[in-house]
Amino acid sequence: MSETIIVIDGEELVVSLARENGRTVVTDGDRRDEIEILGVRGDEAELLINGRRRLVPFYLEGDSVHFHLDGETITATVEAKARAGRKRHKEHSMTAPMPGVVLEIFVGAGDVVSKGTPLLILEAMKMEHSLSAPYDGVVEAVHCSKGELVQPGVDLISLKQNGEE
Repeated sequence: MSETIIVIDGEELVVSLARENGRTVVTDGDRRDEIEILGVRGDEAELLINGRRRLVPFYLEGDSVHFHLDGETITATVEAKARAGRKRHKEHSMTAPMPGVVLEIFVGAGDVVSKGTPLLILEAMKMEHSLSAPYDGVVEAVHCSKGELVQPGVDLISLKQNGEE
């Protein structure tokens, strides 16, 4: 579980995020919400929020996501302080370089990959970004799912380099 600072319409919240059974669990004090992204089509996400299916229109702007839910438009931003320890994105990083939606995942845990093998495609700012293997290795885990909205610095894939123990 990781603690993240999120600013929602100017109010700073410290939340804990965890992955359970393909869902993201968001905990804020006594409140616990389970969110699963079922799909993304254009500017609308199909979500399962606490067991209830919802269609949520959204758009990305920099590090913020603006979405319409329960009759109001909400702006959420991951606070810079929460990201301060994150390393800058490198060409062969296994983390999301910017907010985006995972369009395709080409590998699974246990797959053997060669340097340059496409691992996944991320759509951000209306462009597709391919994440490729930086070295020969084995996929240890895939930490995202197709259609998932990911934030910068989030680990997407764990890759063990050949020869590592």
